[in-house]
Amino acid sequence: MDAVSTAYGLAAAAFAVGVVFAGLLYQSLEGSRYQSRLAPLAIIPVFAGLSYVGMAFGVGTVTVNGNTIVGLRYLDWLVTTPLLVGYVGYLAGASRRNIAGVMIADALMIAAGAGAVVTDGTLKWALFGVSSVFHLTLFVYLYVVFPRMVPDVPEQLGLFNLLKNHIGLLWLAYPFVWLFGPAGVGEATAAGVALTYVFLDTLAKVPYVYFFYARRRMFVDSPSTSSQAGADVTAAD
Repeated sequence: MDAVSTAYGLAAAAFAVGVVFAGLLYQSLEGSRYQSRLAPLAIIPVFAGLSYVGMAFGVGTVTVNGNTIVGLRYLDWLVTTPLLVGYVGYLAGASRRNIAGVMIADALMIAAGAGAVVTDGTLKWALFGVSSVFHLTLFVYLYVVFPRMVPDVPEQLGLFNLLKNHIGLLWLAYPFVWLFGPAGVGEATAAGVALTYVFLDTLAKVPYVYFFYARRRMFVDSPSTSSQAGADVTAAD
């Protein structure tokens, strides 16, 4: 087994830890109205972990027009990353429209990036540009739109800022990794890019779930609960 496949296997093991945290969070919220609302957090480490198991065995890696794309990587991102940004909006108490907006922008960023991998010439760079525009849109939501909506509740504001910066700062690296890799200008090897993605993906997703678990008390319904985190996103837009 080569270094990349080994790294994929280690990432899958790390995501198993994330699954444990998601399960513990769900169990700790028994009887709380937030239990069902936070349950989809488990999708993040479960889907990512299964994807990395598949990638370790070469599943979903295909060649299109002479360009190799790791299909499960982009499928993983398409499923899990909208949840990452969506829950940031949820913590901000954003409306359904705004949460849907940031999740759609994220999905379109991933889709355009995948398209850029399997195309060449002008179309490749046009799609990279489109993906970058949607990436910038995510930052507008994270650092401009959502902060205006967060209630002045210390616990809620603290977790929101933690998640916002955790995702925002890590995701700054992704377009540069793509740009310097084989899909872009080719200054980095495919193995180097793959290992970098493993590191970034694991660091982005496992601690993210842990942050919710570590601050689980703010989601427990009780008369003494001071935080209003997880504002009711079923409210009208």
